[in-house]
Amino acid sequence: METTAYYAYGLPIYIAILLLERRAMLRKGARAITYATAFSNISAGFGTIVIGLFLGPALIALYLWALRTFAVVRWPAGSVTPWVLAFVLADFGHYWHHRMDHRVAACWAVHGVHHMPEEMNFSVAMRHAWFSDLYSFPFYAPLPLLGVPMEQFFIATTALSLHALLTHSEQLRFGSLGFLVTPASHALHHARNPRYIDKNFGAMLCVWDKLFGTHVSLDPATPPEYGTPSGYRTHDGALAQFILWRDLVALARQCRSWRDRARVFFGRPGTAPEGAARPEIVPARASERIDPRVKLYTAAQFSLTILSAFYVCVARDSLTVPVKLFGLFAVLACLSTLGGLLDGRPRAWRWELARVLVTAPVLIALALR
Repeated sequence: METTAYYAYGLPIYIAILLLERRAMLRKGARAITYATAFSNISAGFGTIVIGLFLGPALIALYLWALRTFAVVRWPAGSVTPWVLAFVLADFGHYWHHRMDHRVAACWAVHGVHHMPEEMNFSVAMRHAWFSDLYSFPFYAPLPLLGVPMEQFFIATTALSLHALLTHSEQLRFGSLGFLVTPASHALHHARNPRYIDKNFGAMLCVWDKLFGTHVSLDPATPPEYGTPSGYRTHDGALAQFILWRDLVALARQCRSWRDRARVFFGRPGTAPEGAARPEIVPARASERIDPRVKLYTAAQFSLTILSAFYVCVARDSLTVPVKLFGLFAVLACLSTLGGLLDGRPRAWRWELARVLVTAPVLIALALR
C-alpha cells in the first residue's frame, strides 16, 4: 500500500475521534472545534492522501532502490536490530526534517500550513503539508544504508503518525513521560509566543530536543497562543498549501539583487529586504458568520468526495492512469471550491457549479461500470 493510502481507510476513524473530542470539549465548557477550521484541516489531510497515491509509489521505489544498492549490512530474519533502528532513526530523521522546515523559509512555506490553525485539536494532526515528502528522503537515508527493510520503516513511520495524532489534543493534556513527546509538550511547538517558537520538534521521542538544545517547558505565566505570525487566512485546505509561497514570491519581487532573493527563500522564515512591504494579512471569516446552509452543503459534498476517493483507493490497481489523474483532479477541485464557499470568495458558487458539472458525470459512470 502506498505510504499515505492507509490514511484513507483510517479517515472515518479520525473523524469519529474528532466528534468525540468535540463532545468532550462541550461537556467541559471549553471552546468547541469550529466547523470551518475542522473542514480546512481535514481537507488538507485528505489532499495528502490522494497526492500520495501518485507520490507514494515513487518514494517506495526510491527506498527499495537505495536498500538494494547501498545497504552495508543485511539482517537475518527475526532480528530485533532493524526494528530498533527503524523506530530510532525514523524519529531522528523526522526531528532534523522538522527542524529544517522551521529554519528555512522555502521549507516553512511548505510546512507552515500545519501551524496555521489557532486552536489545538485532533483535526490539526490531519492538516498535512502536501509537498513535504518531496525533500524528506535525505533525512531518512541512513535507514536503507543500514539495511532496515521497507516493512519495518513503514510500520515505524505509521507508529510515529499515530503518536502525532494523540499529541494534538488539549483533551489529552498530561505532563512529562520522560523520553516521550506528550500533548502538553507538543502544544508548545504550535505556539507563536517568542518563548516557544522553534522548539520541541520531536515526533515521538523528546530526547533529540533535549540533546540538541531545542526543548522548552511550559512557563505558567506564558500560556501558549496557537497559530503563526502570518495568521489563519483561509478555510480552503488546498489554497492554504500555497499562501506562504505567495508571500515569498511577493517579497522576492521587491528585491534588487539575486542575493537578496536567495535570502528570502533560503534564509530564516520572515527574512525580507530592507523596506519591503509585507503582504496584507486578512483573517478568514469566522465560522459563526458562515450560513448554516453552506456548511450543510459543503459537508454533504465532502462526504461524497470521500466515498469517491475511497473507491479509487480500493480499486486503484484496476484503474487506468488517466482515471486516477481525473480522480486526483476531482478531489483537489472539490477541496478548493468548497473551501471557497466557506471563505465567501467572489464567484465561489459559479466555480462549484462548474466542478459538479465536470466531475459528477464521470464519477457516476465509474460507479456504474
